[in-house]
Amino acid sequence: MSSASLFDPANLLPHGVCFQLKPDLIWLHVASDAVIAVSYFLIPAALVWFTRHRGRPLSFGWMLYLFAAFIVLCGISHVIEIVTIWHPLYYLQGYEKAATAAVSLMTALSIIPLVPKLLALRSPEELAEANERLLAEVQAREAAERELRLALQTTRQAVQELEQFTYITSHDLQGPLRTMSGFAQLLMHRHRAKLDGDAAEFVDYIDKGSRQMQALIRDLLELTRVGRSSTGFERQPLRATLERALSALREPIAKSGARIHAGELPEIVANHGLIAQLLQNLIGNAIKFCRPGEVPQIEISIERQGAEWQLAVLDQGIGIPADQLQNVFAIFRRLHAAEAYEGTGIGLAICRKVARFHGGDISVTSDERGTRFLVRLPVAPVSETVALPPLS
Repeated sequence: MSSASLFDPANLLPHGVCFQLKPDLIWLHVASDAVIAVSYFLIPAALVWFTRHRGRPLSFGWMLYLFAAFIVLCGISHVIEIVTIWHPLYYLQGYEKAATAAVSLMTALSIIPLVPKLLALRSPEELAEANERLLAEVQAREAAERELRLALQTTRQAVQELEQFTYITSHDLQGPLRTMSGFAQLLMHRHRAKLDGDAAEFVDYIDKGSRQMQALIRDLLELTRVGRSSTGFERQPLRATLERALSALREPIAKSGARIHAGELPEIVANHGLIAQLLQNLIGNAIKFCRPGEVPQIEISIERQGAEWQLAVLDQGIGIPADQLQNVFAIFRRLHAAEAYEGTGIGLAICRKVARFHGGDISVTSDERGTRFLVRLPVAPVSETVALPPLS
């Protein structure tokens, strides 16, 4: 079809002939089609303005543009209806209707998959109800967090008061014990010749018991001091920390002839005063619990596993019974009689508290070949211990 046929068809009468060119009928149709066309053109204009001025894009904005195109074509069809009253452009009108039909079909087919999504959209009332539920949930969580913070604060205060009570009680007990031990030793030194066999033995029991109690109180105070160090976390060579622990064990090492082997020891971030105390306790135990007649053999190593340091202390001592492995870190837990091995049963409890102060932990394995303590320390420790003021 040529453009001449579209805009100047031959042998066709304009639509106004059907109206017998009655002015009132013609203008009724013209006015109606004109108003409908203008309305059709205003609807897509409003949709385009809405999509362009919306703060964020719609997930189905493309659908609005397709619907706008359909509405525009409908408006154009009414404009052509007006033109055909005077000019028989029926081919043009037919092609425009075909275009409108194609776009309307595309629009209809596109709407079908959107129906479930549109049905899932919540109404303003539903959104308001959901917001109220969300607000109530937020308020409930905030209340729970406040209660948790209050409970944590109460727990911290209780821990602080308990540690202060333990420290003060233990500190005050040392005075009478020193008096008892001192006078028992004076009695043995100055008047031993005047004491019969039983009396000398009883005084010796008093002195020995006093010294054991002093050792117990000393270790108990060490347990309460864990985490009170003012040095904080520092990056230092672990070798220097080990030497510090070995220096404190100089006498038992020399007496037992213990052989201590340490591999490469890197710099680590830790409270090195506490790590020295931990190593001193573990090495001291390895020396103490050695098989009779054997020289203590102790190996110390450390390796990095991801975000943790794994510090191992291995000995070839008497070992720990399998049924007692879970109990060795409990305070006052002793696996042997005091007559066989000296000690208070607090040393390993101190080790566990030191490890946990750093955000790590300690574990133990043992068999007939010896015992291996494994201390896990974070590479970047963050202590969760409550900051307490120094005790006097």
